[in-house]
Amino acid sequence: MHQAITYLGSLDDVVQRYPWNITVDLTHFNQMLIRKALLGEKVIINDGYLLNHPCARQALLDPTSSPLKALIEANFVHIMSRSGSLLDVAEKMSAQGVDSFSQLQKGEDWQALQSFLRRWEPGLQRINNFLPWPKKHISHGFDAMLTRSRCLSVEELAMTSVTDDDFQRAFDRYNQKNTFDKEATRTRWEQACIEVVGSHPDARAKMGELMGLACEAYHYNFAVCLTAQFSQKKVLVETRYSRAFADLIQLGQPTESELVDIPSVTIPRSLRFDQPQLWKELVDPFSDVASVQQIYQETMDQFFAGQTDAKQLENASRRYSKALSIHFGNGEGEGRIKRTALSIGFLGAGFEVDPKFWTGA
Repeated sequence: MHQAITYLGSLDDVVQRYPWNITVDLTHFNQMLIRKALLGEKVIINDGYLLNHPCARQALLDPTSSPLKALIEANFVHIMSRSGSLLDVAEKMSAQGVDSFSQLQKGEDWQALQSFLRRWEPGLQRINNFLPWPKKHISHGFDAMLTRSRCLSVEELAMTSVTDDDFQRAFDRYNQKNTFDKEATRTRWEQACIEVVGSHPDARAKMGELMGLACEAYHYNFAVCLTAQFSQKKVLVETRYSRAFADLIQLGQPTESELVDIPSVTIPRSLRFDQPQLWKELVDPFSDVASVQQIYQETMDQFFAGQTDAKQLENASRRYSKALSIHFGNGEGEGRIKRTALSIGFLGAGFEVDPKFWTGA
């Protein structure tokens, strides 16, 4: 069984500026973290996402609102950093004129966040939480990923506001900006799109579609780059499904077992975030609850491989649900306060990407 690791694209601050048809609020963010913790699938968050997304900042500054801080301190959620320091990257990116970081330092919670990071970062550095930035050239990869969509029509891309002429002119302007190098390519795409459609009466909708495509390309590219760094792990990307890059998604054909509902795992209806040790123990591979989780994971893998039946998975689900109830201090028989945590609907939340696409240096 390949251990999975998920690149969290849905926390992208550019998605925050050009919203998709989903609300990535603190509740959504916490549900994702809980789901990943229950499945034992580690998470990677970009340093920029962590600093610039308001939900992530709130989760750090108020640890009672989210399990994020505890999961980072347990090395379950890793921070992918350009420099191994959140404070350092904020200063450097702001000095380079990156608008999101400049706005961050002008924000009302920057002083509190800065003070918090000064106290918190040394501990993360001691436990080697920070992961190095991918060795693959991210901007070059983004360009290659985005460019492969140029041959598609806006209809094929499910765009309803952007015209084919808009799309092709945006690419022409974008390529002009990349004449001498391919750095900060997503920013250049945004600039090109603004120049082409920014003055149009329907500019907001057009920019939303064009930047939505760019964010998809950025997330899929980042996940592909990570496959070289984590060759022994299954790399997933938490992002929006994209018609442009559907051929990169490795979902496979559903087996007969996948077409039936699978037994659910239940958890207490109200999970408390003011007891960080419970969350750290949940993702500790040597804890009692983790051993039950591993059995559940292995049984679920066997079920989808057609190597065991639904009855065995139901038994594993019940044992895991019971262990979770005990772990979170809710006893064994309080079924009325439980809610479904994992079912068939959650299994497609992350997409596995094909590592063969990216060949850049």
